[in-house]
Order: sequence, then C-alpha cells, then structure tokens
Amino acid sequence: MKRFAVVLFVVLAVLLLSVVMAEAKYRIAFVPKLIGIPYFNAMEEGGRKAAQDLDVEFIYTGPVTADVAKQIEIIDNLITQGVDAIAVAPNDPAAITPVLKKAKEKGILVMTSDTDGAQDVRDLFVNQALQNEIGYTVMDELAKAMNYEGEFAIVSCGPTAWNLNIWIAYELERLAQYPKMKLVTIRYAEEDVQMAINVMLDLINAFPNLKGVIGQCSTSAPGVAEAIEQAGKSGQIVATGLSVPSMMAKYVKSGTVKSFVLWNPIDLGYLTVWAAKYLLDGNQFEDGKEYEVPGIETKPKYIAKDKMLVLGPPKVFDASNIDQYMFF
Repeated sequence: MKRFAVVLFVVLAVLLLSVVMAEAKYRIAFVPKLIGIPYFNAMEEGGRKAAQDLDVEFIYTGPVTADVAKQIEIIDNLITQGVDAIAVAPNDPAAITPVLKKAKEKGILVMTSDTDGAQDVRDLFVNQALQNEIGYTVMDELAKAMNYEGEFAIVSCGPTAWNLNIWIAYELERLAQYPKMKLVTIRYAEEDVQMAINVMLDLINAFPNLKGVIGQCSTSAPGVAEAIEQAGKSGQIVATGLSVPSMMAKYVKSGTVKSFVLWNPIDLGYLTVWAAKYLLDGNQFEDGKEYEVPGIETKPKYIAKDKMLVLGPPKVFDASNIDQYMFF
C-alpha cells in the first residue's frame, strides 16, 4: 500500500509538471510610443495574430500620450513581472537606455521595433524599412506632387524620435536633387492630429507661398491634410508623408494628398513577435539572409552590423491602390 502511494505520488507529480510545462509560454511584451492611435493599433493586431499562431503570450501596453517617463515606468513594471522579451518603440532613444539595460541584466531579451534606440543594449531592431529608402521615397513623392519646385515645410511629431529624425535627414539629402524646391521650416506636433492641424494652419498663415508639406508621422500626415482643406487650400498646397490608409484615404480621394508612404504595420507587429520567439528559441539570425515568415507578405532581411531585421521596402499608396489597404 505504501509503495502504491509513492507510485501514485510520482505519477501525479509528473502529470502536474507536464501540465505546468504545457501551459508555460514565452511572455513577449511590446511597448509602443503610445496606445490608441491607428498605426500602433495595427501593430497590436499583428502582434496578437503572431502570438496566436506561435503559441506565445503577447502583452501590449504603453502610455496614452507620447510620455517618455511613463514609457520607462511601464518597461520597469514589465521587468518586475519577469517577462521573457520586451520590444519597445522609444519616444526618446537616450532616455530609454538605462531601463533597457536593466532589463537585459535581468536576462530579458531586449528589442526595439518601429523606431530604434539603445543600440549598445538591444539585441535586435525590427525595422519597417531602410531609413534612406523611406526618406528618399517621401521626398520623391513630395517633389512629384509639387512639380519639382516651390516652398515646403515638414511637420514632424516628437522632436527626439530617432526614426523621424533620420528620415528627415535623408529627405534633406534627397532634396539636393531638386534645386527648385526649398524647405522653409520644420515644426513639431507630438503624436496628436489636432495639434498637427493647428501647426499647419499657422504655417499656412506664416508662409503665403507654401506649396507642399510633409507630415512626418501617422498623426501629423492626416493632420496637415485636414488643415489644408479647412483653409480652402486644396489644389494650392499638396500634402504627403507617412501614415495609415484608414486615416489618409479621404484626402487621397479629395486630391489634397496625391500619394503617401508607409509599409504594413500589421506585418511589422507580427514580425516583432515572430523575431522575439525565434531568438528565445535559441536561434541566431544570419547576415544577409532573407527569412520566410508565414503570415506576412514580405521576406525580411537581417543586417548583422546593425543587428537589424528589415521588414521590406517602403510602399507608396495613392488613388490606384488605397482601397486595397483600408483595413489598417
């Protein structure tokens, strides 16, 4: 009887261990610049789809405004929870470094996605497209819409956002190819559509010869387009930039926006979770290799010197294809 009890105990212990091991899943967190805007909603959708496909737990959490201190606090809480991986789109690349270093010291896989930061700390940057390709494409689309001449402005979002600033740098590099175009100012509107509207209305008053504008992020691009229409300047001032089809379609169809640039943020969210699991499983990315990732439409490529996995080339949206992408 005693032997039977011991055997029964062992069997039950093994079964319990099996259940615990079966239920144990990687916990992969993504902290965007802020929650509640369509762009990051799309990344969340992709992340959740990947979590379902890959049998991991996906934690999506971030500040409700582009608040650097709050973003750091959220990451610190995730460290306390003992998650397996943290991916973050930093509002301030420098400010985020100490807390990401703390995460890495705790054995957590540290990644950036959408925008980079803490390059000496993070294990991987999941990049939407090469920075120069994004900047060049945006400038080319603006130049074409402006007939390659005239004054233009840039309305960006957070002044410390690494991705926005490097795209601007490449836009200005590309500007050398368009000698009849002139940048008159760069302004900032945080991650707020209404603020972008207000900034653009001010620019229209300040620069009467303004012919074009770049909205540098997903909230400023529709904001500047809306301001142009409110001011009755559609047809006189053209807008382009980077945003999601669901926010830009009405301006494309009205003609205020001839084209704009982005990628598929759903795929970017999916790739972020997929890449985290790939590394947590003990795999390593190979330099120059393109990866088949079921669930996305591109073949991401790894660039070892930057520890960067690139989703693919930027995509131009216009009247010919906008209706195909209204789901994000």
